Amino acid sequence: MKIINTKILSVKNLSGENFQISFQAGKITADAIPGQFIEIPTGGATLLNKPISISDVSNNLHLSRDSQSDVLVDEMSIVIKNVGIGTKAISEFMPGDKIKIIGPCGNGFPKPEMEAILVGGGVGIPPLYFMAKYYSNTHFTVIIGAGTKNDIVLEDELKALGNVEVILTTDDGSKGSKGTVIPELKKVLDTKKSIIYTCGPKPMLAAIAKMGAVIDTPVYASLEAYMGCGIGVCMGCVVPTVRGMERVCKEGPVFLANDILWEEI
Repeated sequence: MKIINTKILSVKNLSGENFQISFQAGKITADAIPGQFIEIPTGGATLLNKPISISDVSNNLHLSRDSQSDVLVDEMSIVIKNVGIGTKAISEFMPGDKIKIIGPCGNGFPKPEMEAILVGGGVGIPPLYFMAKYYSNTHFTVIIGAGTKNDIVLEDELKALGNVEVILTTDDGSKGSKGTVIPELKKVLDTKKSIIYTCGPKPMLAAIAKMGAVIDTPVYASLEAYMGCGIGVCMGCVVPTVRGMERVCKEGPVFLANDILWEEI
C-alpha cells in the first residue's frame, strides 16, 4: 500500500449517473490486483476519503509536449455512481486536478484455476471487469445485474476482451432479462459447475453465497462497507465471520462467502 500525489487524467460520463475517472497511479498499477480498492479524496466534500474499487490499470505511452518524445504513464481507473455528496464531488473532478490517493488496499480475488463465473450488481461490475482483463487467459461467464439499462456499465469493454460471455439483467426489463441475476446464475450453474466471484449489494451476495453452499461451489464475495480509514485502524467496517469480527478493508473486501455470517449483518 502506498500514498501518492497524482493528477486526474480524464473524467467520463458512462451512462446515467455513472462516471469513470482515470488518473496517474505510479507503482500502484503494478501492485494492484482485482478486488482491491483505493482511498480517494472528495475535495473537501466529506471529512473522510471514499473507498472505491479499482476497475482497470494500464501502462500507456503518451507524447510529452516538452520533449516531443514518448513517456510511460501508469494509469488507473475507477467507476463511481453519483449517489451522494462524496461521489458527486468525485464526479466533478477535472483533468489536471491534483489529488492524493492511498492504495492498493485490502485483499483481492484469488486467481481462478479454471473457467469461472463473475456476477456483478450495479457498481459491483467494475472490479469484475478488472478481473476478466487481468486474467485474460481464463474464460469467464459474466452476469450483469442493474436497475435499468442506464445503470449498466462496461458492457462493451467486457465484450471487447474476447474471453467473456456477457449476460444482462435489469430490474425493469429495459435491457437483457427482466429480474435479478439469480435466475440467470441458476441457468448457468445447471450447465457448468464453476467457481463464482461476485460484487454488489449484500442481499445479492447473500443469495449467491447460499446457492454456492447448496451445490458445494466456492463463492468469493467482495463486500461493500463504510470504511472510515481504509487501512484497518478505525474498526468501522467490521463484519461477523466464522472467525469472529473481521475488517472489510483489511481482511477483505474479498471473503470466501461461506465464512460470512450473512444473517447477522
